[in-house]
Amino acid sequence: MSERLFRMLDEEIDRTWAEIHAGPFWRHLLDKGMDRELYRIFMAQLWHYTQHNPINQSVAAWRVPPAKMGLLRYCFEHAEEELGHEKMIEHDLRVVDLLDGALDAPALPATTALIGYLYSVGLMDGAIARLGYSYWAEDAYPHITDLLGHMRTDLGLTDREMSFFVAHAEIDAKHSDEVKEQIARWADTPEDEQAVLKVARTSLWLTGQLLDASLHAYLARS
Repeated sequence: MSERLFRMLDEEIDRTWAEIHAGPFWRHLLDKGMDRELYRIFMAQLWHYTQHNPINQSVAAWRVPPAKMGLLRYCFEHAEEELGHEKMIEHDLRVVDLLDGALDAPALPATTALIGYLYSVGLMDGAIARLGYSYWAEDAYPHITDLLGHMRTDLGLTDREMSFFVAHAEIDAKHSDEVKEQIARWADTPEDEQAVLKVARTSLWLTGQLLDASLHAYLARS
């Protein structure tokens, strides 16, 4: 079952990334590039949502029975490893003199929707379903090469100034293997399979909405 599920996940994630790449944010990125203001707005939205990830990962343990001790251990250990990742975003904004005031504004509605959805997954669907989000989020780098390239060329950012993405990539490679192990071990019913697929599709689609909303906020200010 797990091999078939991984194949379906990869197909669904590729389709959803293709939709994101055809959307307003990505078209603007490819046509006009990335400037400092768009970067500041986009990174602020990532900051808003990233700081909730260790919490909603812990919340997902709520629906895990005590007998599934391995899954419980994964939830809490992974949550601990996600703590403080938003500090990398603060660092990256600070070193290019963009931190001042960047995080004062509230999250955009699309960002709030993504945050709320991941909490609802934890509370209503549980840890197995949430693995659908982790599956694509821990292995997103092949799909964001254009974004990282424009950050380097348009803004002149170095790896030290892109710690959230560069340092994160090393962490996420380990996490991606762990997520696959958890899916193979615990997503063992058709219901689990569909839940993982649904959360992968929905959470990635909402992330695309976050990107497009960042662009709309940027254009409104421009």
